[in-house]
Amino acid sequence: MNEWNERHSPVKLLVSPKKQKWRDDIAKMMEGVALEDGSDEGFESPTTSPKKKSTSNPSRVKKQQPPNLPIDATPNVKAIRAARKVFSERKHEIAAAFLAELDTTICSGRIATLSAPTGGIKLIWSKTLKTTAGRANWRREQIRLRNGPLPSDIEVEIRHHCSIELAEKVIDDEERLYNVLAHEFCHLATFMISEVRNNPHGAEFKRWGLQASTAFAHRGVHVTTKHSYRIEYKYVWECVACGYEFKRHSKSVDPARHSCGKCKGKLVQTRPTPRSGAGTGAGAGAGVPGKDGKREKSGYQVFVKENFKRVKAGLEQRGLDAQMGRVMEVLGKEYREAQTGKAAGEEQEKRKQLVVDLVDVGDALDGLRI
Repeated sequence: MNEWNERHSPVKLLVSPKKQKWRDDIAKMMEGVALEDGSDEGFESPTTSPKKKSTSNPSRVKKQQPPNLPIDATPNVKAIRAARKVFSERKHEIAAAFLAELDTTICSGRIATLSAPTGGIKLIWSKTLKTTAGRANWRREQIRLRNGPLPSDIEVEIRHHCSIELAEKVIDDEERLYNVLAHEFCHLATFMISEVRNNPHGAEFKRWGLQASTAFAHRGVHVTTKHSYRIEYKYVWECVACGYEFKRHSKSVDPARHSCGKCKGKLVQTRPTPRSGAGTGAGAGAGVPGKDGKREKSGYQVFVKENFKRVKAGLEQRGLDAQMGRVMEVLGKEYREAQTGKAAGEEQEKRKQLVVDLVDVGDALDGLRI
């Protein structure tokens, strides 16, 4: 019965025809195949649902959307990147200042006093912390010190080691930094002051979180039991078969060698969108797939391979720095000059050919007789 159903029942599409065509176009573009038709005709989405009937009742009509913001008020990619760069330069001092303000306002400086013998609260910016926005670390150390000649003259000293880890890949603005710091600071207050270690998000944590949220509400602080931040990934690949997305902070996925781990389908890059013919120019940095499936070397790669030894030997003979970076710098300069000279030569040849064509046209006109 199951085999009969699979053979005669209509197959349900995994994705819409329009999105599937878009994936096929990207896959063809990645393979270097020119698209015959780039239009979306035949895949127009309906403006209204076929199941819903139109109504003339004005009360059921959707509210009119607000007019579009002016161009100046809409942040563009350049402005967003500039803001993130400014935040990246100032995030260390912002975090240190807000942490001290948290301790002073919420705990009257008790966390700083308890952790002073071990160097205070340490802020650690982590590049490998990607599954959570922050992490609070705390350890209690008990030291027995002799303060007299008798065996019973022993003093017990308690030391608190604490630190807060912050994820560089997740925290990319001030409001998110304030919320993560407040959340992790409430954990330290729960451990060190309330002395609750078996229920990190219990009643004591919520009490500290309420105090932090009330005191710093003007900065957008709202302490919750879990972070729900959307992480911005620079690179995204999508499977053309099942639609699963693979997100990375670096370009570590090669569609020529890697496939989907769920259905073994082909992967295409969707962010940033690959440009048509990327890597095909003479000065492109990466090779392109050849006829046999292997990547052919670009013009720049061939130039580096042919001239690397010559440039390095020349720098060593003149007693200059011959490290890898310096050699590549000289090679890049020579390659740019060669490309500029090549472009100038091609332009000159075009001009000469244009003059010859004009002379031929003039001779042909002189031979005409009315």
